[in-house]
Amino acid sequence: MFETRIPPDDTTPGAWSRRRALTGLGALGAGLLAAPALLRAQPAFGSRPIEVVTHAGVGGGTDITARMMTAQAPAVLGMDFTVVNKTGGSGAAALAYAASRPKDGHALLLITQTHLITMLRSKSPPVQIEDIVGIARATEDPQFVMVRADSPLRSADELASVGQKRPLRFGITHAGSVDHVAVAGFSKAAGIQHAAVPFRGGGDIVVNVVGGNIDIGLLNFAEAEAQIRAGEVKPLMVLAASRVSSAPDVPTAKELGIDFTAATTRGFCVLKGTPEDRVAKLSDGLVKAMKTPVYQTYLSSSGQSAESVAGRAVWQAQIEDFWKQGKDALAALGIPTG
Repeated sequence: MFETRIPPDDTTPGAWSRRRALTGLGALGAGLLAAPALLRAQPAFGSRPIEVVTHAGVGGGTDITARMMTAQAPAVLGMDFTVVNKTGGSGAAALAYAASRPKDGHALLLITQTHLITMLRSKSPPVQIEDIVGIARATEDPQFVMVRADSPLRSADELASVGQKRPLRFGITHAGSVDHVAVAGFSKAAGIQHAAVPFRGGGDIVVNVVGGNIDIGLLNFAEAEAQIRAGEVKPLMVLAASRVSSAPDVPTAKELGIDFTAATTRGFCVLKGTPEDRVAKLSDGLVKAMKTPVYQTYLSSSGQSAESVAGRAVWQAQIEDFWKQGKDALAALGIPTG
């Protein structure tokens, strides 16, 4: 390699300027050599498909939500999307996978309250609550207080009267689950006693409400729709901020004097460290995609409101609120947290 040197004792006119120019060229050359590595570290946004990571198996409600969004988002954002199913550990596997991906906006995590409960109960979760950055809420599927059609619990007053004398049997999926937290919160707000009876899932809870083995199920409308239409199950109230179109005659708990809401909520997140411009672009794009007619039809056909879709500020506040509620409820239930 040829090298140009200016003797240090050169005092001819312009020698200092020539030294400075050569030093600048050397620095520029070093910068050019480093540039390819920098470009590799920060690929252009949308240069590869955006992964939507979900803890649900293919065909489940959360998986369907992910696929309905990804069917609309490419036209809005001009990017490709792919759903990645990472099942196991009540969301732990999905959290670990998301944590392993670059924080560059190419990995979205579709979370439910289940992920937050898993994080609360874990001693060393792969993702901390401070790492979660809400992008957009996708569904807000309110829970209903369901009883057997001929149950003596025909009103909120009768529910309170009986529940103050003896524990009412509520169906849950397992101890410390999202629905267990909801049962504890509702019982406290209603001023009643409760006993949690575990089952494998919502379908089993509905069957046992009909069979009279439990008094109450906190269920989404779609989970008990067939039994409601068959006259076997009656929704006493909906745990939503306002009445819902799937059951317009069912009052909210708040209308009946019980200040409590609960829903199966799903929303998209990225992890802390994702560039702000990409967070903003994803949030705007996903909200726009989920307000298209196809996605809105999906919401209405599954008994959910168009107001399910919300932007980053609403969704982030809801994540933080549920974290606090979940932490308090687990403590009240005597279930240890990390």
